[in-house]
Amino acid sequence: MKTIGVRGLSEELYRRVKAVASLRGIRVSDAFQEALKIWLSIRPEVLEKFSEIEAETELNRKALQEKYDELVRDYKGKYVAVARGRILGIYETLEEAAHAVEGASAKQGIIEKIEPREKKEVELGWSLVEL
Repeated sequence: MKTIGVRGLSEELYRRVKAVASLRGIRVSDAFQEALKIWLSIRPEVLEKFSEIEAETELNRKALQEKYDELVRDYKGKYVAVARGRILGIYETLEEAAHAVEGASAKQGIIEKIEPREKKEVELGWSLVEL
């Protein structure tokens, strides 16, 4: 698991959570996870809406990724608008692309300037990883 810091958390609240977690024989992180799950379960409609947005986001990313090489070849420097899992169009300006996404009545949209993506090389130990 990853370490996550929380800004603005009251020290008093943290001390109380830590004390209760200790009495229960669990880690503070387990107590926070339990509390967050309960908090999310109170408003399932919000969680459901978030899940729908995540699903649409994944469809949009996939649609863009599948056509990106063609877009770079044919429309370099222009803007692509993606929503509802499909490419809405290619636009000269960011504002035009934003207008297209807004007009799609989508839960999530992507607007990206079409430019070649640079591959990054990261050295990890004795091997090389391309990102």
